[in-house]
Amino acid sequence: RVHLFVDQAGIAIPRTERAIYAMLEQSVHPVSAPNQGAFHPKVWVARFTHATQKPLLRVAVLSRNLTFDRSWDIALTSEATPTGRRRAKSRALGDLLRSLPGISNEPLPDSLLSDLETLAGEVERTQFPPPEGFTEPISYQALGLPDSSQRTWIPRKDGARLLAIAPFINRTGLDALTGVISGHSTLVSRQESLDALSEEALAGWDDIFVLSDTAADEATDETADRPSSLHAKAIAIEHGWDVSWFVGSANFTAAAFQGKNVEVMASVTGRKGSRDSRKGSGIDRFLDNGFLALCEPYRPQETEAQNNDVITAQRLLEETRDALIQNDKLKIQCRQADNGWRWSLHGNITLPDGIEMAAWPVSISEEHARTPPNLEWPLPTARLTRFVAFRLRATSVKIDDLRFTLKCPAEGLPDDRLGQILRTLIDSPERFLRFLRALLGGLDGLVDWSMDERKTTESTQWVV
Repeated sequence: RVHLFVDQAGIAIPRTERAIYAMLEQSVHPVSAPNQGAFHPKVWVARFTHATQKPLLRVAVLSRNLTFDRSWDIALTSEATPTGRRRAKSRALGDLLRSLPGISNEPLPDSLLSDLETLAGEVERTQFPPPEGFTEPISYQALGLPDSSQRTWIPRKDGARLLAIAPFINRTGLDALTGVISGHSTLVSRQESLDALSEEALAGWDDIFVLSDTAADEATDETADRPSSLHAKAIAIEHGWDVSWFVGSANFTAAAFQGKNVEVMASVTGRKGSRDSRKGSGIDRFLDNGFLALCEPYRPQETEAQNNDVITAQRLLEETRDALIQNDKLKIQCRQADNGWRWSLHGNITLPDGIEMAAWPVSISEEHARTPPNLEWPLPTARLTRFVAFRLRATSVKIDDLRFTLKCPAEGLPDDRLGQILRTLIDSPERFLRFLRALLGGLDGLVDWSMDERKTTESTQWVV
């Protein structure tokens, strides 16, 4: 009942190999942005049903990806039941849902197509109430859909004051914002993003801030590899006695504002109040109620310019990744063998000079990665998967590897594969009882239960 539509290049390599990842294959659907950008929205649409009542829809529009990082993010959630009339303020959500089959990289089952159409019809007939302190229903905007125009998106056409928060910025996005403001403007972004811009590009902003070092708490051993920085995307524009807030996925870039990326933004409007008032949702109240304490004034820092070799190598890694994504001959073949199966990856893989590639099924560890043309592994039924991990490495310069996961077409997968995976994970009365307790314990219980999988299988030698 959970379906995740994700950018085709947006699946990270799992930290731990698990057979249970195969259970996600029916729920994860890679898609491509129609305008050669990124599929970048972060929106959840949940539908709750009851035997005798209307369905309840809950929508969350976020800046946060589905990751374990510790970055500062923002979200706007609301829930309501559908009515009999089509609501213009939520129509964009219906448009987004209806566009998904057309940009999916694989055919979707008829049952999912029907569910998407039902959900789209209901969501565009739902008036989602705003948070306390705001007066109008939430309005949604979907950018970069197949039928949308390419003109620059502007949150409002007028405003007296502006607060803009985003981690990634360029001059196109910044100019689009300051062009509609007649008064004071405040920008909050990342140090490296600001340093990459010229003084002229930042000249239109009265105040510029970055998060202070104390805003990111000290990482522990368990969180040392998780990013902790600014990732929220929010815009506040004061106009008259009111303020409009926009939150969602769009950074202040040309790709986001001009329709190259697929993005979702949500907006609410209410009274701005005054700095001394306990009511209102204006910029001063937001800054003075805690956010400004997390920030410090931006001071330009000199950065080392990347040499041409590094820039060329990074571009070559990205081009190689894109070629693998677009390789329609890339597929998995599974065939039975003695004591298990032979899992192999095929697809006329051609690498440019200076790039090395390693690949492996995500159900096994990276230490078993192999390079073309020898992309074949002996696996038990429970470890067969459509998810393939890739590692691209530049050989000429020292830069970070490019790592990602693709969901590939597969031939020869056994029909009872998912059943065998469950039998592997629930292989004793004790494990069965733990599974039942996990179901009763909700998401946290299921996560703990799935983590036990490694304890069950780590002593089994199944890869040669």
